[in-house]
Amino acid sequence: MHITRGFTLIELMVTIAVLAIVIAIATPSFTSVIQSNRTTALHHEILGAIQLARSEAVKRRKEVIVCRSENMTDCANGADWAVGWLVKEVAGEVVKIWDPVTGMAVTGPITGAVFRSSGMANAVTNFTTATSSCTSGTKYTIEISLTGSATAAKTGCP
Repeated sequence: MHITRGFTLIELMVTIAVLAIVIAIATPSFTSVIQSNRTTALHHEILGAIQLARSEAVKRRKEVIVCRSENMTDCANGADWAVGWLVKEVAGEVVKIWDPVTGMAVTGPITGAVFRSSGMANAVTNFTTATSSCTSGTKYTIEISLTGSATAAKTGCP
């Protein structure tokens, strides 16, 4: 008696159909995971820029600003920080530059956040990061106090 091993064409087609259905169900939830991870990563980038600006102010004994920038060399006023931002001495050299982000919403203080040589901030300021649509998912808020410390809060999109 001859034994054949393998799959028939019908079995293979049924397996592919089941796999396609599972992928179709999983794709929307996977998209939300990707968006959540992008929001978290962007939140950490902004928080890192704030911490860098504060530490550079103390290290250099000069005022340092974290601000939005359109040309990546000078600060530009505006609340939309998705165009990119930088850390620089208030009257001096650029310390670090961050490129523009796409598909994300970043808002911050219109004139930037200034840290004194003591590490204290000139004013209380807030930043938010979320996906550009932000209908569902995660939204982060960062608040810089007068002492220069940054606190973060995670909320849901409205």
